[in-house]
Amino acid sequence: MDGKERASGKKKTIEVGPWGGNGGADWDDGIYNGVREITLAYGLCIDSITVVYDRNGKPVKAETHGGRGGDQTAEIKLQYPDEFLVSVSGHYCPMVYGGGPIIRSLKFQSNRRTFGPYGIEEGTPFTFTVDGGQIVGLKGRDGWYLDAIGFHVSPPPTKNSQSIQKTIVIEPWGGNGGADWDDGIYNGVREIKIAYCLCIDSITAVYDRNDKPVKAETHGGRGGNQTAEIKLQYPDEFLVGVSGHYCPMMFGIGPRLIRSLKFQSNRRTFGPYGIEEGTPFTFTVDGGKIVGLKGRDGWYLDAIGFHVSPPQTKKLFQSIQKSFRRLGSSVSKP
Repeated sequence: MDGKERASGKKKTIEVGPWGGNGGADWDDGIYNGVREITLAYGLCIDSITVVYDRNGKPVKAETHGGRGGDQTAEIKLQYPDEFLVSVSGHYCPMVYGGGPIIRSLKFQSNRRTFGPYGIEEGTPFTFTVDGGQIVGLKGRDGWYLDAIGFHVSPPPTKNSQSIQKTIVIEPWGGNGGADWDDGIYNGVREIKIAYCLCIDSITAVYDRNDKPVKAETHGGRGGNQTAEIKLQYPDEFLVGVSGHYCPMMFGIGPRLIRSLKFQSNRRTFGPYGIEEGTPFTFTVDGGKIVGLKGRDGWYLDAIGFHVSPPQTKKLFQSIQKSFRRLGSSVSKP
């Protein structure tokens, strides 16, 4: 398969992001076996990025994305295939008053090491971490600088594979308060119920398991003077995106909570619910669907993350199930 192909019967990836601004033009390196090297030019922002990928055991250098500036450079060389890219985090915001958001900093994490941060850690933070997979392609927007960055995600290179369907775990966004919770992995999401007011007080999901509804526990407290019930037309309609905001509820004091949530299916958008205030986050998956929720909770909903799997359509699932074998199920904090 050519490295620039989106997908084929032998290889299918999930697309996430991009994070950053809307300036510049779209770019997409495509899909490869993995990432070998990354070169950055940076100063007050990330001026440009260049990636060397692996295609069938051979290095393939992609185009440079961004401008020609940057008084510092960084070269990241992974010990591929034993070492592979699993996480990218950073910040984005305008560099000058009135300008559009651009990528201000980047930090990379492999399954063995951490590289960076590079640039200025200023603005809106973002973190993408995948457990049970690897980043096999980069995409985004660029002009004079690197405006936005997103990723293609695929299983890591493994020799043995027996499981038919596993998931990639997407790390929770939000605060560190409360206790961990994880609804687990299902065939898909049927319904979501939210209680909210100044924040998201609680969330309850009804999943599908072998064509039967399964109601999970309610996560959060008993407050919230408003409720929202989202009913998807499952299995034809499934959950592909969740966005929102998180920050302390009172004047920057106290734990960070999920302040707002908005849900996106392959057909409709629901919300936003709550107060759109604080640090924004967005998770959107193309080529997959959300099949489980996880996060942290106490008196409120503190954090939210996701299990992601291929859509449950027979034709598509038969063509991509091999690529999604042996995917893991643990996470680390963004």
